[in-house]
Amino acid sequence: MQVVLSLCVLISVASGGSDWPQFRGPNGTGAVPAADIPLEWSATKNLAWKTALPGQGWSQPVVVGGTVYVTAAIGEGLETPIGMEAGIADPRTMKAGSVPDVTLEWRVLALDLATGKERWSASVGKAKPKYPIHPSNTWATETPVADANGVVAFFGACGTLAAFDPSGKALWKAELGSYPTTQGYGTGSSPAIHEGKVFVQCFNDEKAFLACFDAKSGKELWRQTREKPGTSWASPLVWHNGKRVELVVSCNKLITSHDLATGMELWRVSGVEGPGMCSFGADAERLYFGQRSPMGSPPLYALPCGGAGDLSPEKGSADVRSQAWSQKGASPNMPSPVGVDGLLYIVGENLLTCRDASTGEQLYKERVGELATIAASPVVVGDKLLLLDEEGRGAIVQVGPDFEIVGGGKLDDTFWSTPTVAGGAVLLRGLQNLYCVRK
Repeated sequence: MQVVLSLCVLISVASGGSDWPQFRGPNGTGAVPAADIPLEWSATKNLAWKTALPGQGWSQPVVVGGTVYVTAAIGEGLETPIGMEAGIADPRTMKAGSVPDVTLEWRVLALDLATGKERWSASVGKAKPKYPIHPSNTWATETPVADANGVVAFFGACGTLAAFDPSGKALWKAELGSYPTTQGYGTGSSPAIHEGKVFVQCFNDEKAFLACFDAKSGKELWRQTREKPGTSWASPLVWHNGKRVELVVSCNKLITSHDLATGMELWRVSGVEGPGMCSFGADAERLYFGQRSPMGSPPLYALPCGGAGDLSPEKGSADVRSQAWSQKGASPNMPSPVGVDGLLYIVGENLLTCRDASTGEQLYKERVGELATIAASPVVVGDKLLLLDEEGRGAIVQVGPDFEIVGGGKLDDTFWSTPTVAGGAVLLRGLQNLYCVRK
């Protein structure tokens, strides 16, 4: 009987239930339908498996058809990335790191969602890095994308975009180049995928271009070059809204929207701080953006869908034309905003702010239990909001206008990667291991 039950569990998990094909989920917004995820977890409770990962990487795992894809950079003598909490007093976090004299190997790994066992591992390439990264960054921070045809991984540190089929066979490779980034912080912008097209932004201090590739063949379908270079760690968003599907990107105080088929610009907003470390928040009605930094906290903006042309503020104004609303000093930090059920959630350090998505009105701002600094973006699963701090403490908050913690857990590792949800399984990528939490 136990064997039969075990087989049923494996079949149920392997069938997926739902896929997580790119950074922040199916629509890139961090919100997915309800799933039967556990409300409590630890090293001894609801931990289905943990698998040691080679090398280093902050990339989020993606899941398609019961296969987990994750990337890593491997090299002897690499320093362990420093979390923000531990790095506050560490002088290495005040400046860019040096370029290590080591050959790195960039790899894509495929694991079985049911068991965590490795199905295959493939090398994308080996090289010595040309540019430094911040001591808190890694050499494999970009999240891959996947569909039924396989996985496409981008490694900004070496500039390689590479595709593999579900069995691990190499399909194609494109070399986009490696470039210097602001203050030597390294790269981190993940590609996006939609209907067999992969969208990659290379926004750095030397060049800034947005490119679209056919996921099957690797053919470059179009490329748009921006007027000025500028580094952005934000990921492009394929925005599914009430008017259309469009591609939105941001860097260097310039936000642009593009037609997915041609790359043609649909609208732009210049002169305001768009996401650079975090990514966009979005729902079917509005796009949410802003970017807090050590230099200050500019407004949080909500822009309704359907815009066209130049929406930049008029001279002397901070208001974006046709904006739904803006809130001074309310922009997010590293974690990306998430909008669901008419509410907008923003995480800053260990504070959770909930706003009315239609007006921007603050409904609450609360410290989340014992959580410390949060680098990972929040994820909404149905009516549950999942938060994970860098020290491995998690909290589940009830979605709604009132603050209520309904669950949580703790694992001993360092976490910057955003949680992944595939059916009832929650994947948490730490520095040392990939953890699968499920009932």
